[in-house]
Amino acid sequence: MSESFDRITFPPERDNFYADLRKEVSQHFKEVGYTHFGNRQMHLKVAVMFLVYFGLYAGLLIATSSFGMLLVWYAMIGVWGVFLGLNAGHDAAHFALFKSRKWNNVFLHVFDLLGTNSFNWKNRHVGAHHLFPNIMDHDSDIQQSDVVKIFPKDKHRGIHKVQWLYMPVVYMIYIFRWVVYRDFKDIFSSRIGAFDNRRYPAKEIVKMVLFKLGYFGYIVVLPKLMLGFSWAQVFGAFVLLTVFASLTITMVLLSTHVGEHANFPEPGADGVMPHSWSHHHMLTAGDFATDSMLVTHLFGGFNHHVIHHLFQHICHIHYPELTKILIRVAADHGVEYRSEKHMFSAMYSHFKLLYNNGNPMNVKLAQS
Repeated sequence: MSESFDRITFPPERDNFYADLRKEVSQHFKEVGYTHFGNRQMHLKVAVMFLVYFGLYAGLLIATSSFGMLLVWYAMIGVWGVFLGLNAGHDAAHFALFKSRKWNNVFLHVFDLLGTNSFNWKNRHVGAHHLFPNIMDHDSDIQQSDVVKIFPKDKHRGIHKVQWLYMPVVYMIYIFRWVVYRDFKDIFSSRIGAFDNRRYPAKEIVKMVLFKLGYFGYIVVLPKLMLGFSWAQVFGAFVLLTVFASLTITMVLLSTHVGEHANFPEPGADGVMPHSWSHHHMLTAGDFATDSMLVTHLFGGFNHHVIHHLFQHICHIHYPELTKILIRVAADHGVEYRSEKHMFSAMYSHFKLLYNNGNPMNVKLAQS
């Protein structure tokens, strides 16, 4: 098993790959004449996504005439909520949506609107995952529960042998667990991956409770009072919402870092990683379906994940063009760039990883 280090560092860049890439990206923005933040197209896109979300909610309250329709509306709200969070909240967390830090902080609260906590999520995602992707005991986005074994050298349990069979069901409760349990658990966690969480602000606890109450108020209580369904029916519809949201978000989360050919570099005894910062991100992140405009726009550019890790403060509206630059520069420097042509092939690759990591023979090879 690998040890946990309080401090991990990356060695200096050994070639001009990242320097040349930054130069090319900078030149691109000079040529097109706009900044790396969200542009009018991006802001219009976010506005439309908010309108659709609230439109779906209005449809729930106005056009629901049967329990079947109730389920349909909740399912659509769940799916679209994920699209909204990935497009608006994710870019805002990286201060990429607007030039103004203030407005990015405002739009970061889209996560709270959707029942999850923006403070915890930013700490996990920006404060741990982006700093130490695919590093065991440091990447809290990947390492969340002992139920699943993602890292080949992580603790092995007998149940992991069949994790490739039961994890699809576990992934279905991902959002529900996040909303009702994980956010509260994070309050009492001294560390979230590599993030030091000991000084948890009291005001954030108050905000969390108020936002959670507001979320359950509009997503469960108000529909119950207005539509006349039983509490059990409305709560069941809410659970269905979280199932559809979970299936939607796990499609992208499983397709970027944890496929069959994923890399999980480890630090040496001195806490120094074997690869430079840029090469580490090239090794640990992967793209999928980059030719699909639909996937790119609905999932907030998550499919252009490599360029996102190398330039996390750039709005995803620019990623398709920047990925082309990345592919060319990586090829010029002989740096491997990994990408799956389709989303579902990337997801399939994830379950092959689960199968391999659950195989006792593969465990012995990983630990040798």
